[in-house]
Amino acid sequence: MRIKGQADIEIFITEGGYICLRQKDEHEDDKVIEFAPAYGSKVAEAISQLREFAQAKFERAVLVDD
Repeated sequence: MRIKGQADIEIFITEGGYICLRQKDEHEDDKVIEFAPAYGSKVAEAISQLREFAQAKFERAVLVDD
């Protein structure tokens, strides 16, 4: 499954039943995070709690041209 508006992030289930998030990177290896299904609700809750803080920080960040 892809996140709408974020084509470089994929969420999938492994054969062993782990929930995985993969972010594709053109310049580096893909970044993969795996966690057991039992932790799914804890991860979702943590992301939800951090979302507003992260958005505010993102909006304050200065855009740097390469």
